[in-house]
Amino acid sequence: MTTEHTNRTWAVVLAAGEGRRLSSLTAALYGRELPKQFAVLDGARSLLQATLDRIAPLVPPERTVVVVGAEYGAIARAQLRNYPGVELVLQPKNLETGPGILLPLARVLARDPDARVAIFPSDHHVANPAPFLEATRMALAACDAAPELVTLLGVVPDRPETEYGWILPGTAVAELGETGLRDVLRFVEKPEADVAHGLLARGGLWNTFVSVARLSALWGLATRHLPEHVAHFARYASAVRTDGEAEVLQAIYEQMTPANFSRAVLERADSLSVLAVAGCGWSDWGTPERVYQSLAGLGRLDALRRRIATREPVAAAM
Repeated sequence: MTTEHTNRTWAVVLAAGEGRRLSSLTAALYGRELPKQFAVLDGARSLLQATLDRIAPLVPPERTVVVVGAEYGAIARAQLRNYPGVELVLQPKNLETGPGILLPLARVLARDPDARVAIFPSDHHVANPAPFLEATRMALAACDAAPELVTLLGVVPDRPETEYGWILPGTAVAELGETGLRDVLRFVEKPEADVAHGLLARGGLWNTFVSVARLSALWGLATRHLPEHVAHFARYASAVRTDGEAEVLQAIYEQMTPANFSRAVLERADSLSVLAVAGCGWSDWGTPERVYQSLAGLGRLDALRRRIATREPVAAAM
């Protein structure tokens, strides 16, 4: 990538979820329910910290925005202490992924309207980051050739998984040539077993929800499909770094309704592509079973079981 490209790239890390499906595991580890993004499940880093470590080669801390729920501000600050420059934004309440994404995008808009943005959930496990990072770089480069394009990363599956969302790719994106980016034909969320087998046979991909685009493309899509929400966040973007910022943020959250970014925006988008990622060992750690499966495959499950048995403290999540 060119220096100019690198300097216009921002990362948004989504860490505002409540992670209830993993609460039984976090409670067993910590003696209390803890949102999974703040839990250490492998090694000595929380999922949030592991995400920041993974994307560090792509985006510097000063252009990384992490969004968390306001009630978890203290633990988030503690875990981000060794990531100087990362911007932490506190969401007043959880209104699903629509506001959860638009809030940090508004922060970027206030500082760099011409930015390229990569959006990363914070609850993923990636055993081999190299192919994942290379795919993200390719998607970022595509922003130059196709400014309106939004690209999702889709993992090449090894089984007909029924608990993941799937993306069915179409033909190659015409203006990008042999880049590997393909149009999105459709999304399928948590398919029945026979449907999952069919998707696997047709070259379907697991949807990581990692999204890469120019900020203007994402903002434009949201404006078309969530106009009232975007109007609120445009007002907030104008107030960022002013004395009235906190008051405006609280006011817009009192007025907004929940919205799901995937259903309301991405699934209705015209200029949407997907890039296949193979060999990265990706897993969405949404359930204890997925965590156990991943760690068993890496030979590290026994370490987690010992921690559960002993309630061994891990500093990153305390």
